Amino acid sequence: MSLRETFTAVRLDRLARLAAEGDAVAFGRLYRGLHPVVWRYIARRVTAEADVEDLVAKVFARIVEHVPRFDASRGRVRAWALRIARNQVIDHYRARRAPGDADALERLADASVDPAQALEDDERDAELRDMLGGYPTSVREMFSLRFSDGLRLREIAVLMDMSEAAVKQRFSRTLRELEAKLRASQTDKGAAGYAI
Repeated sequence: MSLRETFTAVRLDRLARLAAEGDAVAFGRLYRGLHPVVWRYIARRVTAEADVEDLVAKVFARIVEHVPRFDASRGRVRAWALRIARNQVIDHYRARRAPGDADALERLADASVDPAQALEDDERDAELRDMLGGYPTSVREMFSLRFSDGLRLREIAVLMDMSEAAVKQRFSRTLRELEAKLRASQTDKGAAGYAI
Protein backbone atom coordinates (compact mmCIF):
# COMPACT_ATOMS: atom_id res chain seq x y z
CA MET A 1 0.00 0.00 0.00
CA SER A 2 1.40 3.38 -0.99
CA LEU A 3 1.88 6.18 1.52
CA ARG A 4 -1.03 8.09 -0.03
CA GLU A 5 -3.35 5.04 0.20
CA THR A 6 -2.31 4.47 3.81
CA PHE A 7 -2.97 8.12 4.66
CA THR A 8 -6.40 7.97 3.00
CA ALA A 9 -7.30 4.72 4.80
CA VAL A 10 -6.27 6.14 8.18
CA ARG A 11 -8.18 9.36 7.48
CA LEU A 12 -11.33 7.43 6.56
CA ASP A 13 -11.03 5.29 9.71
CA ARG A 14 -10.70 8.44 11.82
CA LEU A 15 -13.73 9.97 10.11
CA ALA A 16 -15.69 6.78 10.84
CA ARG A 17 -14.81 7.04 14.56
CA LEU A 18 -15.90 10.69 14.63
CA ALA A 19 -19.10 9.90 12.71
CA ALA A 20 -19.82 7.11 15.23
CA GLU A 21 -19.68 9.77 17.95
CA GLY A 22 -22.32 11.79 16.09
CA ASP A 23 -20.14 14.24 14.15
CA ALA A 24 -22.25 15.08 11.06
CA VAL A 25 -19.39 16.92 9.31
CA ALA A 26 -17.16 13.87 9.71
CA PHE A 27 -19.90 11.66 8.28
CA GLY A 28 -20.22 13.98 5.27
CA ARG A 29 -16.49 13.68 4.63
CA LEU A 30 -16.64 9.91 5.16
CA TYR A 31 -19.48 9.73 2.63
CA ARG A 32 -17.47 11.73 0.07
CA GLY A 33 -14.46 9.47 0.62
CA LEU A 34 -16.36 6.19 0.35
CA HIS A 35 -18.97 7.04 -2.28
CA PRO A 36 -16.71 6.63 -5.37
CA VAL A 37 -15.38 3.28 -4.09
CA VAL A 38 -18.86 1.93 -3.29
CA TRP A 39 -20.28 3.25 -6.57
CA ARG A 40 -17.54 1.58 -8.67
CA TYR A 41 -17.90 -1.71 -6.81
CA ILE A 42 -21.67 -1.87 -7.39
CA ALA A 43 -21.58 -0.47 -10.95
CA ARG A 44 -19.23 -3.28 -12.02
CA ARG A 45 -21.73 -5.86 -10.84
CA VAL A 46 -25.12 -4.30 -11.61
CA THR A 47 -25.95 -3.09 -15.11
CA ALA A 48 -29.01 -0.86 -14.62
CA GLU A 49 -27.99 2.61 -13.44
CA ALA A 50 -31.21 3.03 -11.44
CA ASP A 51 -30.41 -0.19 -9.57
CA VAL A 52 -26.86 1.03 -8.93
CA GLU A 53 -28.17 4.28 -7.45
CA ASP A 54 -30.68 2.39 -5.32
CA LEU A 55 -28.06 -0.03 -4.00
CA VAL A 56 -25.57 2.75 -3.24
CA ALA A 57 -28.29 4.54 -1.25
CA LYS A 58 -29.03 1.33 0.64
CA VAL A 59 -25.34 0.85 1.44
CA PHE A 60 -25.07 4.33 2.92
CA ALA A 61 -28.31 3.87 4.85
CA ARG A 62 -26.74 0.76 6.40
CA ILE A 63 -23.52 2.67 7.11
CA VAL A 64 -25.48 5.43 8.87
CA GLU A 65 -27.33 2.81 10.88
CA HIS A 66 -24.27 0.80 11.85
CA VAL A 67 -21.40 3.32 12.00
CA PRO A 68 -21.63 3.49 15.82
CA ARG A 69 -20.67 -0.20 15.85
CA PHE A 70 -17.73 0.16 13.43
CA ASP A 71 -14.60 -1.30 15.02
CA ALA A 72 -11.35 -0.14 13.39
CA SER A 73 -9.42 -2.89 15.16
CA ARG A 74 -11.25 -5.43 12.96
CA GLY A 75 -10.29 -3.75 9.67
CA ARG A 76 -10.47 -0.62 7.58
CA VAL A 77 -13.72 1.27 7.02
CA ARG A 78 -13.29 0.89 3.25
CA ALA A 79 -13.39 -2.91 3.50
CA TRP A 80 -16.34 -2.69 5.91
CA ALA A 81 -18.28 -0.49 3.45
CA LEU A 82 -17.47 -2.84 0.58
CA ARG A 83 -18.68 -5.79 2.62
CA ILE A 84 -21.99 -3.99 3.05
CA ALA A 85 -22.04 -3.25 -0.71
CA ARG A 86 -21.29 -6.89 -1.49
CA ASN A 87 -24.18 -8.03 0.67
CA GLN A 88 -26.52 -5.55 -1.03
CA VAL A 89 -25.51 -6.81 -4.49
CA ILE A 90 -26.02 -10.43 -3.40
CA ASP A 91 -29.47 -9.55 -2.03
CA HIS A 92 -30.27 -7.66 -5.24
CA TYR A 93 -29.56 -10.71 -7.43
CA ARG A 94 -31.24 -13.11 -5.05
CA ALA A 95 -34.40 -11.04 -5.30
CA ARG A 96 -34.23 -10.96 -9.11
CA ARG A 97 -32.65 -14.37 -9.69
CA ALA A 98 -30.69 -12.97 -12.64
CA PRO A 99 -26.93 -12.90 -13.26
CA GLY A 100 -25.14 -9.60 -13.87
CA ASP A 101 -23.51 -9.57 -17.32
CA ALA A 102 -21.64 -6.88 -19.21
CA ASP A 103 -22.46 -6.30 -22.87
CA ALA A 104 -19.47 -7.24 -25.06
CA LEU A 105 -21.00 -5.50 -28.11
CA GLU A 106 -20.32 -2.07 -26.58
CA ARG A 107 -16.60 -2.80 -26.63
CA LEU A 108 -16.80 -3.95 -30.26
CA ALA A 109 -18.55 -0.69 -31.23
CA ASP A 110 -15.68 1.38 -29.77
CA ALA A 111 -13.84 2.85 -32.79
CA SER A 112 -10.57 3.16 -30.84
CA VAL A 113 -10.29 -0.63 -30.52
CA ASP A 114 -9.18 -2.89 -33.36
CA PRO A 115 -12.21 -5.18 -33.94
CA ALA A 116 -10.06 -8.26 -34.56
CA GLN A 117 -8.11 -7.65 -31.36
CA ALA A 118 -11.35 -6.98 -29.45
CA LEU A 119 -12.80 -10.29 -30.65
CA GLU A 120 -9.61 -12.14 -29.73
CA ASP A 121 -9.57 -10.49 -26.30
CA ASP A 122 -13.26 -11.30 -25.80
CA GLU A 123 -12.67 -14.93 -26.75
CA ARG A 124 -9.73 -15.22 -24.35
CA ASP A 125 -11.67 -13.46 -21.58
CA ALA A 126 -14.69 -15.72 -22.19
CA GLU A 127 -12.43 -18.78 -22.05
CA LEU A 128 -10.91 -17.60 -18.77
CA ARG A 129 -14.38 -16.83 -17.37
CA ASP A 130 -15.54 -20.31 -18.37
CA MET A 131 -12.50 -21.86 -16.70
CA LEU A 132 -12.98 -19.74 -13.60
CA GLY A 133 -16.68 -20.66 -13.63
CA GLY A 134 -15.71 -24.15 -12.50
CA TYR A 135 -14.31 -22.77 -9.27
CA PRO A 136 -16.30 -22.06 -6.10
CA THR A 137 -18.12 -18.73 -5.83
CA SER A 138 -15.68 -17.52 -3.18
CA VAL A 139 -12.72 -17.92 -5.57
CA ARG A 140 -14.56 -16.13 -8.39
CA GLU A 141 -15.44 -13.30 -5.98
CA MET A 142 -11.79 -13.01 -4.91
CA PHE A 143 -10.69 -12.66 -8.53
CA SER A 144 -13.36 -10.06 -9.20
CA LEU A 145 -12.36 -8.05 -6.13
CA ARG A 146 -8.69 -8.22 -7.09
CA PHE A 147 -8.81 -7.62 -10.82
CA SER A 148 -12.04 -5.64 -11.30
CA ASP A 149 -12.04 -3.59 -8.11
CA GLY A 150 -8.30 -3.39 -7.56
CA LEU A 151 -8.43 -4.43 -3.92
CA ARG A 152 -5.32 -5.67 -2.20
CA LEU A 153 -5.17 -9.19 -0.80
CA ARG A 154 -5.40 -7.86 2.76
CA GLU A 155 -8.59 -5.95 1.90
CA ILE A 156 -10.06 -9.02 0.19
CA ALA A 157 -9.29 -11.08 3.29
CA VAL A 158 -11.13 -8.60 5.52
CA LEU A 159 -14.05 -8.31 3.11
CA MET A 160 -14.45 -12.07 2.81
CA ASP A 161 -13.73 -12.76 6.48
CA MET A 162 -10.67 -14.92 5.74
CA SER A 163 -7.03 -14.81 6.72
CA GLU A 164 -4.69 -13.04 4.33
CA ALA A 165 -2.60 -16.22 4.09
CA ALA A 166 -5.66 -18.21 2.95
CA VAL A 167 -6.45 -15.61 0.27
CA LYS A 168 -2.82 -15.65 -0.97
CA GLN A 169 -2.82 -19.43 -1.08
CA ARG A 170 -6.09 -19.63 -3.05
CA PHE A 171 -4.92 -16.98 -5.50
CA SER A 172 -1.60 -18.66 -6.08
CA ARG A 173 -3.08 -22.13 -6.53
CA THR A 174 -5.91 -20.92 -8.78
CA LEU A 175 -3.58 -18.83 -10.96
CA ARG A 176 -1.26 -21.82 -11.47
CA GLU A 177 -4.23 -24.03 -12.39
CA LEU A 178 -5.72 -21.46 -14.77
CA GLU A 179 -2.37 -20.90 -16.43
CA ALA A 180 -1.95 -24.64 -17.00
CA LYS A 181 -5.52 -24.96 -18.36
CA LEU A 182 -5.07 -21.97 -20.66
CA ARG A 183 -1.76 -23.34 -21.97
CA ALA A 184 -3.38 -26.74 -22.62
CA SER A 185 -6.33 -25.07 -24.35
CA GLN A 186 -4.05 -23.00 -26.59
CA THR A 187 -2.04 -26.12 -27.45
CA ASP A 188 -5.27 -27.97 -28.35
CA LYS A 189 -6.45 -25.05 -30.52
CA GLY A 190 -3.08 -24.89 -32.26
CA ALA A 191 -3.17 -28.61 -33.00
CA ALA A 192 -6.75 -28.38 -34.28
CA GLY A 193 -5.88 -25.40 -36.48
CA TYR A 194 -2.87 -27.24 -37.90
CA ALA A 195 -5.00 -30.29 -38.69
CA ILE A 196 -7.48 -28.21 -40.72
